[in-house]
Amino acid sequence: MAFIGNQPTAVPLTSSQLADGLITTAKLASTSVTTAKVNTAAITTDKLDLISTVSVPAVTAKGTPSVSDGYIQLNCEQNSHGIKLKSPPHSAAQSYTLTFPSTAPTDGTFLQTNSSGVLSFASAGAAAGQVIQVVTATDSTGRNTTSTSFVTGSNTLSVSITPSSASNKILVLVSTSGRILDEMFLTVYRGATDLGAASNKGLIVMNGESGVAAAGAGAGISLLDSPSTTSSTTYQVYFRVTSGTGNINYSNSKGSITLMEIKG
Repeated sequence: MAFIGNQPTAVPLTSSQLADGLITTAKLASTSVTTAKVNTAAITTDKLDLISTVSVPAVTAKGTPSVSDGYIQLNCEQNSHGIKLKSPPHSAAQSYTLTFPSTAPTDGTFLQTNSSGVLSFASAGAAAGQVIQVVTATDSTGRNTTSTSFVTGSNTLSVSITPSSASNKILVLVSTSGRILDEMFLTVYRGATDLGAASNKGLIVMNGESGVAAAGAGAGISLLDSPSTTSSTTYQVYFRVTSGTGNINYSNSKGSITLMEIKG
């Protein structure tokens, strides 16, 4: 076809003039969509619905050979500066996963990891054997029982502690006084577990036959327990007699129970 005079002017097609499905992936050259062709405002949060699978991460921050290891940067609100989380170098040949804790941090704790990369919050600064926290409770009311099975006597020689690590130990210290005309046993329970459970003998025995305990004598317990938990745990004094009536916090003297968390 020949044209006489002016050549026709090319008029770009509008989106309404294009049939649905006309432009397919096969019609696009691999270099046709460039950074300059993508409007910044077109990339919104609803377009970045990133999903991780078992084998594919939602985001991969790639490195540049002989230039930089991969990293992500977290900017301030003005985007004038930020911090970077960076991969170990290629020479380290490291591939591992860090899994963040399922609980919120508490004051003075830091992130620690086990051999599988599972992170947890631990108290800062404590070395093995050091005291991490101390809790205590006192009771100045005389308590008595005629029970031949361990009971609390409704006493307040009870205190709870939340260990910062399941590998830590709890040092339990009990101080009270007792009076018995026959025989009385004292023990400490962790929750429903008797920590002196050997044949219902408790942790200490007070015998009135000597005449000393019958007049009232001091009684103390110390033990190192491994609760193996990071949940709130209650320790409480229980006591029982073989016959007659037994007393603790004799004559309303002050009794106490103290727990110390020891770094494992």
